[in-house]
Formats: sequence, C-alpha cells, structure tokens
Amino acid sequence: MDILMVSDVYFPRINGVSTSIRTFAKALVALGHRVVLVAPDYGPAHRAEQAQRDAEFGPAFEVLRVPARTIFFDPEDRLMQGSALRAAFEHLAQRRWDVVHIHTPFRAHTLGVR
Repeated sequence: MDILMVSDVYFPRINGVSTSIRTFAKALVALGHRVVLVAPDYGPAHRAEQAQRDAEFGPAFEVLRVPARTIFFDPEDRLMQGSALRAAFEHLAQRRWDVVHIHTPFRAHTLGVR
C-alpha cells in the first residue's frame, strides 16, 4: 500500500507523536508498504541533528519537510506555512494513496483532509 502520514510534529521535536510515527512507519515499511510523512521543517539548525538521527535509526521512509515558522507561545513546535502546504498538496495529489493518516489536528489536518 501507499501510505501518506501527515503531522504537525516530528523529530527533532521529541514527544510521543514523533516516536509513534517513526515506530509505525518503520513497521509498515518492514511489511512492504511505502510510507511518506509530511512534517514541518525545523530549520537549518536542526537539519544536521536530523541527518544524524536518520543515520542512527535508518531513513526507512520518505519525509517531506514543509517550510514552517516558530510559534511564539511554544518555541519547540512549528506551524507549517499555508502556501507551502498548498504546494505540497499539488505535489502529493499527483500520486495515488491507499491510506491517509492524520496525526495532529492543526495544519496537517487541513492537508490530510484535502
């Protein structure tokens, strides 16, 4: 199956959502499924950290990072940019998805429902 996962959080943000996404996506890939995750880009300072984490845990699935901005009341999280989500939708709509799993109820939800 071709599975699209959409989330407003993922590593380097460490929390239960990020951990469960990685766990489920890797298990699905091990079963022979193709998984793409859409998640916010945490900026250049975090890209090296993410590359190291991918090397450690293995990039078993595709992660499409969407430009995002910081949130003043929660600096650890990011808010994906609406224009970037529209561009991601155009790219993703060209593929056929068997399952769309929305992990969070914010901007990711909007993209997943579209």
